[in-house]
Amino acid sequence: MKLTSLSLLAFTALGESLAAPVLNSNSSIELETSLAEQFVSWPEPTFPKLYHTCNTTNTRMLNSAFKDSVEATAVAKRRLLKFGVDDAYYKRWFGDGSIFSVMGVLDHLIESSKEGVLFRCDDIDGLCAENPDYYAGHHRESAPSETVICDYYYRSKRPLSTVCFDGTITDVGPTHYAGIDLLHRYLHVPSMNLDFVGEFAEDLEEILEYAESNSTYAVRNADSYLYYIADVYTSSVVPGGCLGDI
Repeated sequence: MKLTSLSLLAFTALGESLAAPVLNSNSSIELETSLAEQFVSWPEPTFPKLYHTCNTTNTRMLNSAFKDSVEATAVAKRRLLKFGVDDAYYKRWFGDGSIFSVMGVLDHLIESSKEGVLFRCDDIDGLCAENPDYYAGHHRESAPSETVICDYYYRSKRPLSTVCFDGTITDVGPTHYAGIDLLHRYLHVPSMNLDFVGEFAEDLEEILEYAESNSTYAVRNADSYLYYIADVYTSSVVPGGCLGDI
């Protein structure tokens, strides 16, 4: 499954129009900004295969979350390219860590091959039933390329269109949003984490400490990416974002 891509020429033309907007009776800066948001995408995003146990409703909701993951990471990459390592958002989550690592991870998450990566909607291991109001999904240790999406996922995860509505990012966590949660699930799969990105720190205070004093691992920490993407995305929707107290 591919999303429609834009040519480099289209991006170049768009960048020039945003740099020096020309107003007339039929246009405005607001219109140009709205138009720009529609052009945020990746050239060739790839997605896991959905197993036949995913019904029509499962598939519809997962496809929506896949699109959200593409949108959120595209906004993060755009900010990364624009402001680089001096950006306050970058420093907050990655400190003085390598921008090449961060850029590479974002690219890999969205555009690398997901051949063999499988999302399934049956409770094959019984863990969903054992944790009905806790497990939104789980990586299968016995089948490392597979991820089970539990029924609780569809009840508990929210689309990006509701961002900041249920509380701050520190209140609800970045994986409260379905598209960002899927990025987290990608990183449990060996062919996606490549033994480079892992869950070295999950507690918020520890994640912030990594950025401050252990940036080598901040750029390898899965949750650092999830918070960065959520932080940047909310700031693109709501002035100042809705990170909350840290």
